[in-house]
Amino acid sequence: MLRIWGIIWCICLGGLIGNISAQNKKPAKIDIKHADNLKIDNLKKINKFIGNVHMTHENMLMWCDSLYQYPDSNYIEAFGHVRARQNDSIHLAGDYMHYDGNTKMVKIRNNVSLRDPKITLTTNFLDYDGLFEIGYYFNGGQIKDSVTVLTSKLGNYFTKTKLAYFKDSVRVDAPDYIIHSDTLKYQTETKVVSILGPTNIYGKGEEGTTLYSEDGWYNTLTGHAELYKNNHITYLTYGGTAKTMVIDSITQEALLIDDVVLTDTVNDVIVKGNYGMVNQKSNNAFVTDRALLILAGKQDSLFLHGDTLFLNKDTLGNNILKAYYKVRFYSKDLQGVGDSVVYLTVDSMISIYKRPVIWASGNQMTGEIISILTGKGTVKEFYLKNQAMMIARREETEIFDQLKGRNMTGYFKDNELYRVFVDGNGESIYYPDDKGAIIGMNRATSSNIRIEIKNRKVTDIIFINKPEGELNPLFLVDPEEARLKGFQWLKYLQPKDKHDIFNNPLPETKEPVKQEEKEDY
Repeated sequence: MLRIWGIIWCICLGGLIGNISAQNKKPAKIDIKHADNLKIDNLKKINKFIGNVHMTHENMLMWCDSLYQYPDSNYIEAFGHVRARQNDSIHLAGDYMHYDGNTKMVKIRNNVSLRDPKITLTTNFLDYDGLFEIGYYFNGGQIKDSVTVLTSKLGNYFTKTKLAYFKDSVRVDAPDYIIHSDTLKYQTETKVVSILGPTNIYGKGEEGTTLYSEDGWYNTLTGHAELYKNNHITYLTYGGTAKTMVIDSITQEALLIDDVVLTDTVNDVIVKGNYGMVNQKSNNAFVTDRALLILAGKQDSLFLHGDTLFLNKDTLGNNILKAYYKVRFYSKDLQGVGDSVVYLTVDSMISIYKRPVIWASGNQMTGEIISILTGKGTVKEFYLKNQAMMIARREETEIFDQLKGRNMTGYFKDNELYRVFVDGNGESIYYPDDKGAIIGMNRATSSNIRIEIKNRKVTDIIFINKPEGELNPLFLVDPEEARLKGFQWLKYLQPKDKHDIFNNPLPETKEPVKQEEKEDY
């Protein structure tokens, strides 16, 4: 045991003696190799070397027009055409230099440059640590390499690791972008810019893509960027945010991950999700994973969910939004479901495909294709194409007013349905009432039918072209005759609020409706 402690004591003592020896080692003196003239000022204890001065100090070679040497303190002041070279790789130049031979600290001023095989640093104020080979500039400086120019008020350059740090009013001129930042790091060998603070990246293309981030990196050679904090992208009239962005300047693609939000400021459209892709070249984008489309209105907004939302342009350059699959949407005055939806921003038309159903003004509407004309957050018209049907339930009874035809058009005022027109093969079942009491069931057919509605109640039915029908008392109505062919009451599918659009009631949800109605849907 004593032997082990003895070995440890010797090791510690040896290290201590080594440190003391290194600290007590006398620094090498600056060696003046040549000067045209020498003047000695004994009063000020300064040696003045004038003309073609050349000196050395360990691995540092220096030249200047004139030199003040302070022999007692081992430092010099150099004036005019100052040059220094360290290890044949680091080249310094300026108008004035202060060099401390004890610390190897260089202070060089005015028209300063630092060069190595990778970069050229220019400034008017540079401190260079010759021991650790680090350059510090302040009051403004620039670093330039084969592809990038970087400027800032403060900067450090580590010549061994080829790393540069920039602080305050940082600007980077890269082939595809101009970067403005608070804090950056730049690797001169890999040409990678690391974002360490609030940073704006401006694209040089005609479209003017702009990026903002507070953490990430950008490869100036490949145009590849990855952003990790408070990220925002702007392109033409579009804006986007996400927790993570991966951007490729060559393919012009941006991958957006987590809390994705895309905004079309012109058309008041917002798209959200957790995963998305934007292609600037093709003007295409998609968002998935809890994808949400918001059509913003002044009084009410429409919220639409589908498995995936797509954004692109038609041949005329108009924006098109598409949603696939299991689409559900909700607004206060309009709800709907379907397999897929197409929204044309040029005319604010929403088209729903494959077993669509919509609810508006207390009415359920179905057809092979349903189109809804909107504008400024309001519903203007709807179009039911092929096998069109509209159903309205009387309170919570099993009595339903029904309207059916080949095609159907509805007109809205202040988001309330006030007129419906049936075009072709019109059929209707209607229950007229007298002071709130139903007096019977009216069943009629006509090729064309027009219905007037006020306060969500039918006020007038106009049958056009050879109408046929009859009014029967309720007690004489056969229950089988109280439903038009194809009748389905699909209330259980109707979204209840903007959160319910993420819930799919098929097939798990069970409602008190006939099983065959669910299967038909």
